[in-house]
Amino acid sequence: MNLFQWITLPILFCILAVELIGLARKRGAKGSRLLRCAIVTAAAVAIARPDLPQLAASFVGIHRGADLVLYLFMLAAVGVAFYFYSRYVLLQRQITEVVRHLAIAEAQRGGETSQGIYG
Repeated sequence: MNLFQWITLPILFCILAVELIGLARKRGAKGSRLLRCAIVTAAAVAIARPDLPQLAASFVGIHRGADLVLYLFMLAAVGVAFYFYSRYVLLQRQITEVVRHLAIAEAQRGGETSQGIYG
């Protein structure tokens, strides 16, 4: 094992232990915790055995394991960006609904105050 492996593998195992403890205590979303556990485990395996990403890359027709890791990372980044964008759009719609509801409620009261509900 080289120095990088000696440094990163214990860190990844600690992260994995924290995720597994959280999973056992049933805090948070179970699916996201399982996904994080799978990603941390895959990273640990790839760091412990650098030849495995190369074998996987060769199996799918990519010449270098580092390229496979980069491609997978880029696909994951695009997926995360789409996910957060959809959550942002949903949040904007919810805020619009709340503002509409408050405006209608204030209009039905006859607009008693000129400063609105916060003033």
